[in-house]
Amino acid sequence: MTETYTLLAVCTGNICRSPAMDRLLAQVFSAEDGIGVRSAGTHAHVGDDMEAQMKDRLAEYGADTADFQAEQLSVEMIRSADLVLTATRGHVRDILADVPESAQKVFTLREFVRLLDSLDEATFDEAMAASGTAAEKLAALVPLVAGRRDHAQAPTAQDEVVDPYMMPAEVFDESFDQVRGPVEALRDALQR
Repeated sequence: MTETYTLLAVCTGNICRSPAMDRLLAQVFSAEDGIGVRSAGTHAHVGDDMEAQMKDRLAEYGADTADFQAEQLSVEMIRSADLVLTATRGHVRDILADVPESAQKVFTLREFVRLLDSLDEATFDEAMAASGTAAEKLAALVPLVAGRRDHAQAPTAQDEVVDPYMMPAEVFDESFDQVRGPVEALRDALQR
């Protein structure tokens, strides 16, 4: 683990799904020292603000929407991150094609929370008891969650966040809910 535990959220354009992950995770960890959150896109709209419809949903939720600029995902970002959470399995494949050694720390957001939920209670409790800060808890949980990949249900479309780009408002609602729910579940698990 680096001095600052870094969470990296990834989608395609870095203007809808990963900014939502970024800002909701940043809200969850705002009171925590030693955790940094950032986002990037595999085909980013570099320099653009997040989509207005996603920004509206984040603001309504109470998350900070100021000063966002889309960034292109780089190999260095992946290597320096402690946990990479993506919108889709396609993003996971793209990352692993470029940085195969990152397999143990790259998940879709929804897959990570599903696998976290599949940990047996004793294993989870032991990891939490040995960890004080949120960063230490995440550092303890990531290898346990990665280890569940061989034992839990294989990834499916249920592990993905729908892309709302240039879609109607209801698709933005669905996409935001598919980010919000897992982020809240992660927050609640770390507070147990």
